[in-house]
Amino acid sequence: MADIIRRLGRDATIVTGNQRLARVLRQRYNQSMIEAGCEAWLAADILPWNAWLQRLWQETIVANKVASNLVLLDAHQERQVWQQILQTIVPSLPWLTDGLTVTRMMVAAQNLRTWKISMDVATFAYNEDSQFFWKVFTAFERSCKENSWLTAAELPDLLLPVLQAGGTALPGELILLGFDELTPQQIAFLQGLAQAGCVPEWLQFSSEPAFIGKLACVDSRVELQQAAQWILRRLEENPDAHIGLVVPELSTQRALVCRMLDEMLCPAALQPGNHELPRPYNLSLGLPLIQYPLINAAFEWLTLPVPVAEITHVSRLLRSSFLAGREDERSARALLDARLRETGEWNVSLQSVAHHASQIERPYHCPVLVQRLKQLLELAEARPEMGMPGEWRRQFSQWLTVVGWPGDRLLTSMEFQVMQAWQVLLQQFVALDWVAQPMTLASALSRLREMAASTVFQPESLPVPIQVLGLLETSGLQFDHLWIMGLHDGVLPAPPQPNPFIPLPLQRRMELPRSTAGRELQVAKTVLQRLAGSAPEVVISYPQRQQDMSLIPSPLIAAFPLLSKEALSGGTHLIWQQLIHQNSRLQQLTEDPAPPLVEHFIPGGSRAFKLQAACPFLAFAELRLGARELGRTQLGLNARVRGILLHRLMEKIWISLKSHDCLIATPADKLDELIVSKVTETIREIAPRYRQSFGARLQALELTRLSFLAHAWLEYEKQRPPFEIIEQEKTTELTVGGRQVHVRIDRIDGLPQGGKLLIDYKTGLSKVDGWFGERPDEPQLPLYSLLFGQELAGIAFAQIRTGEMAFKGVTSDETGVPGIIFYKKLPLTRDYPDWLTVIVIWQQTLEKLATDFIAGKAEVNPKQYPQTCAYCSLRPLCRIDEKMVHRSGDQGE
Repeated sequence: MADIIRRLGRDATIVTGNQRLARVLRQRYNQSMIEAGCEAWLAADILPWNAWLQRLWQETIVANKVASNLVLLDAHQERQVWQQILQTIVPSLPWLTDGLTVTRMMVAAQNLRTWKISMDVATFAYNEDSQFFWKVFTAFERSCKENSWLTAAELPDLLLPVLQAGGTALPGELILLGFDELTPQQIAFLQGLAQAGCVPEWLQFSSEPAFIGKLACVDSRVELQQAAQWILRRLEENPDAHIGLVVPELSTQRALVCRMLDEMLCPAALQPGNHELPRPYNLSLGLPLIQYPLINAAFEWLTLPVPVAEITHVSRLLRSSFLAGREDERSARALLDARLRETGEWNVSLQSVAHHASQIERPYHCPVLVQRLKQLLELAEARPEMGMPGEWRRQFSQWLTVVGWPGDRLLTSMEFQVMQAWQVLLQQFVALDWVAQPMTLASALSRLREMAASTVFQPESLPVPIQVLGLLETSGLQFDHLWIMGLHDGVLPAPPQPNPFIPLPLQRRMELPRSTAGRELQVAKTVLQRLAGSAPEVVISYPQRQQDMSLIPSPLIAAFPLLSKEALSGGTHLIWQQLIHQNSRLQQLTEDPAPPLVEHFIPGGSRAFKLQAACPFLAFAELRLGARELGRTQLGLNARVRGILLHRLMEKIWISLKSHDCLIATPADKLDELIVSKVTETIREIAPRYRQSFGARLQALELTRLSFLAHAWLEYEKQRPPFEIIEQEKTTELTVGGRQVHVRIDRIDGLPQGGKLLIDYKTGLSKVDGWFGERPDEPQLPLYSLLFGQELAGIAFAQIRTGEMAFKGVTSDETGVPGIIFYKKLPLTRDYPDWLTVIVIWQQTLEKLATDFIAGKAEVNPKQYPQTCAYCSLRPLCRIDEKMVHRSGDQGE
């Protein structure tokens, strides 16, 4: 390295095989200048191969040594041309223009250039794929020629004769570093430079490792833990050490790698609000630009101006920090999000969002949001139908400015760099004007999104001691300590992946990249040999399992000695969770009961009794603290709305029929007309509340469903003895535990023998058992029974369910209704002396539940764990799972 720094001081040019090596060399050169006491110095001339070629091209343009009308396409422009040609050739197959197809065609075309393969139609007559590629490729070449376009793969062949003729000054000293192999095109180019007097020097760092061995690990997670512990120990021994961690499958394991390194090296970064803390490691693999929250929010806003949007889309924007007024309206926007979810609709219009947000008297009033939304809608309505990328770029910038993106707060260092990368991306998008045709808004957004997804961005950071890299990104780098993980036989050597668009015999004959297993084996040997010489200490590891699949080590590491984890780590390093648990201390908390209820009514009506019986904490949290799950949205109507439809339909039908006698006397055709009429009327009442999710087609389906259910239920009701409808949807109050309770009774039937039968409609499965016990599962009907005393003849569920129509109830006497049981025949009540005792027991149970609720009894005590908690949304609040784990641990001890 010292020799290279001296050469850079003599104006040498270093061309590297990858961007990372160029960055590392520049950092080390700058550091050497600082250590030498220099206050200013010329920047080192270090460039990756492609950047160097582009600089040579720019110099020849400035020197007027090539035609001035030639345009060098960047990667995005080249992809745009490929996509347009594909759309022209196969307009009926739009899936062929997807990212993978275009990428493989571009790689195939690049390989033809870089491996200097002669191209003719006979060669590509191999199969349908190669014939199709040849058709598209020749169209691409023709389009480039007609428009004077060049691709990056053509640069070496075009530059070489110009450079040999003295078209621009060549480096006095040219050094190549970090190339595992050179393509035939690169070899020819460098040989041509040598003939012109610029002889390149190919350097490779290598050293004999003083320590090398392999370690078997259970799986990738354990493997990463071992590597992180080893890195921590080496860093403790020498904080200035250069440490490398090579992860062959870094793209898929990136999140796990970051998590494990944070747990061991920077645990504070895992705490809320600390995600921006500097890490002692750097990943060579960045994220696609679109995955950064700042850019993702921009696309969320750009795709918003549509007639309706999914509630999840709107919800993300309401909670986004990259929007004007967020700090002032944070709470109101969260409440607005909750309000929109309560509608149950999957789609919501922006006008509806603005309407709710403009309600001044509501806690979800958001004036800034309303103003921004209205301005955005006005701009969106004035947009052109078609436009070039440059025009759409201006539109997009206006839209983002109107909504206040990227927000009011100061951007972090990383966000600022991401913002700069976004501006560069927009410039590249505008550059598509050279090659693109007018496009719609949807096409422009899709193209910009593709560009953001294909642009991998890694924010700049200060020099750090630990580098995390992929296998091929380590070329030319040297470390003090190196750990290479994940070397099972499925990774090294890599399986061949020949390009489907180049004839396979041609790929094998020319030994194109990824074409044969033999070539991949040779590449793997070269890479492993280089890695083994990249540090004095090298550890190689491999996982033995991946989920349910057994793995074996790569055969290329068989000769390395086997290591033990104890010898490597020198002991076990506890991660931060283990340290916290190890140093935990019990804290005695004084009892702090919930305050008693001061209101004169019990909130929630009959639901308060159901929740108190299920779990006192659940009743307190939901009905007194207001801790409720956000409304659930789904495609179509949710179960609650469909239940409302059925209740309303039954009410309307029985308003017309009034009694069993009338039901029996109504002719079948008239009954069918009545059902259809009432179903239609019910749907028309409900539909305006759900304009987005309850359209005409769904209304027609619901008409069929409800008509079928109503007809089947009325046929079932015909089997009953005579009855008459006394009242429906009765709203009233009763006093329990000294507090008023608001209730609504679905239906009250009068029986011929006297007395009243209370009926509650159910669309799900129901059981009579839920009415009994100290903590009844379904206390609703027993609660209603307290209103009637000796008038009560019984209570029953009316289970209206396809294929399972049934009454399920209990009565004071035999009624002849299938499913409704005389209390003396019911196992739970047959020992009671009379019917009044049943009612008294219900009253005592409900009084106890009411008294507990009023007194503030709110302990976490589910009736039956875990069944009671299976669908509860408040488990993170009550922490019942942690409590049960602790209890089971105590019992185990």
